[in-house]
Amino acid sequence: MHILYSQLVTDAHLSPEQQMTLRGLRGSAPTITAEAPVSSGGGAREHKSFQAAQDWVTAFFDKGAEEVLGYYADDFVWEDIEFMQTITTKEDLYKAFVVFNNSGPDSPFGVHKFEVLTYDGGPAGKSRGVRRTEGTPPEWEGELEGDYARFANNIFLGADFDYDEWGYMQWVWKATHNSDFFGIPAAGKTTVTRGTTTQMYKDGKIVRCRTHWNFREFAMQLGLIPPPDEAWRSNPGLNG
Repeated sequence: MHILYSQLVTDAHLSPEQQMTLRGLRGSAPTITAEAPVSSGGGAREHKSFQAAQDWVTAFFDKGAEEVLGYYADDFVWEDIEFMQTITTKEDLYKAFVVFNNSGPDSPFGVHKFEVLTYDGGPAGKSRGVRRTEGTPPEWEGELEGDYARFANNIFLGADFDYDEWGYMQWVWKATHNSDFFGIPAAGKTTVTRGTTTQMYKDGKIVRCRTHWNFREFAMQLGLIPPPDEAWRSNPGLNG
């Protein structure tokens, strides 16, 4: 999606106020907390909705990292599968999002716009993931065992977190790039693609959050790979 690798962000990238927030997340000061939204009548907490999904997908750019942290439980898993990024601490989450605070048209990170098109979700009672308990499948033993473990370890992250609500959103993403994107030449170009995010919530906070997006289409628009029909024509051997 649009996250920077959090390990690349140091205190030198942050303002004094942002450094203070980061120190708080490291445990030397009170951490940021935010209450789950309640109904307008002051009663029970509202369930997630299409509008809640839209608020989340735009919060990174419109509300700032400090606001984003309040969407997540203390124990959570955030994963962008296309970029092989996994975050499990508020400190890393803050470092990943804070670079986008107040980003305008001239921001080196460009201008990113997200629109949720569909949302599915609802109460789930007291639930948690059901995971495979057997060891490595025979077909993955040997030289593929390391790959299996790499995939499985991330998939299993958060599977034991309780949740009481779920949500699945489909969105579109328009990015106007002012510089390279993860080392990919992109300055001056606009890309559009689609993606999905699945979230599990406990007491209104996100405990599991995993995103997929169409990197292939993104890469085609930046000239990294040809469209499928061009690749097919340029390699007749693919046609048998």
